[in-house]
Amino acid sequence: MEMKDFLIRALGRLGITKNHWPTFLLEYGNMQLYKLKQGYEFDINNPKLFTEKIQWQKTRFAPPSLVRYVDKYLFKDLIKEKLGDGHTIPMYGAWTSVNGFKASWDSLPEKFCLKSTLQSDGKYIKIIEKSDTNIDELCAEVAEWLKPKNLLIHSFCSAYYKAVPRILAEEYMESVKDQLYDYKFFCFDDKPYCIYAATEHFQDDHYPISFYDMDWNQLDVQYGDHRKEFIPKPLHFEEMKEIAQKLCQGFPFIRVDFFDTPDHLYVAELTFYPGGGLTPYHPEEFNEKLGAMLHLKRN
Repeated sequence: MEMKDFLIRALGRLGITKNHWPTFLLEYGNMQLYKLKQGYEFDINNPKLFTEKIQWQKTRFAPPSLVRYVDKYLFKDLIKEKLGDGHTIPMYGAWTSVNGFKASWDSLPEKFCLKSTLQSDGKYIKIIEKSDTNIDELCAEVAEWLKPKNLLIHSFCSAYYKAVPRILAEEYMESVKDQLYDYKFFCFDDKPYCIYAATEHFQDDHYPISFYDMDWNQLDVQYGDHRKEFIPKPLHFEEMKEIAQKLCQGFPFIRVDFFDTPDHLYVAELTFYPGGGLTPYHPEEFNEKLGAMLHLKRN
């Protein structure tokens, strides 16, 4: 057994989570995951592709302020500071314990969205209709959302390590055709470069994702095995571009996400590690182009 394998297993038996590992072990574990998902290894000190450079970002670009950008609760105050009121989906409450959430149950509306503040997996988002919900069963489920082992706190992404797990309740949003479109701006060196749009998130694992340039011309790019279907230009597209430009300042790369409804535009999320850098882009030339645009820098 290699020494690194021995150390990883020994630390695990001691209950030491990934966010307390030394950097070399974090990078080793992350590179093993990358090899598993992408099928090859690369030199972490000399990454070329976008997906490779995201692996570098996970452990080597970690200014303390990043937690305010990636935590779905803290980010609401961050957006308010930068843009003013009304730019994130209205929140009914956030709780660090299941008991706190349960005690607030009667004050919540009949229908709302419940999510983990420190996950990006769709199973950590639920549309709640109280009249059809068993509160005890729901509490048993969301209790798992507060355990660091299930969250991005316990991952290779250093921006999450100082975050506090919370259960977040937000207003339920619907768009045209009873679905909410999601628009994600890839920004490099203080400037938005391209957008991917997604919809039908809860229909299946291959829901449509399509890439566009800044004039909404569809790009010949496929993300993983997602379907490439044309998604309409958002109603508030020009406003999105202006806001993305403001929020991306000071970062070599950041993705700025939006929800667009007929009545209002919302900033949905900010991330530095889209897909964990583990989903392939087709053609590979697109991965190369994005990689050339990401100029790595330490804190």
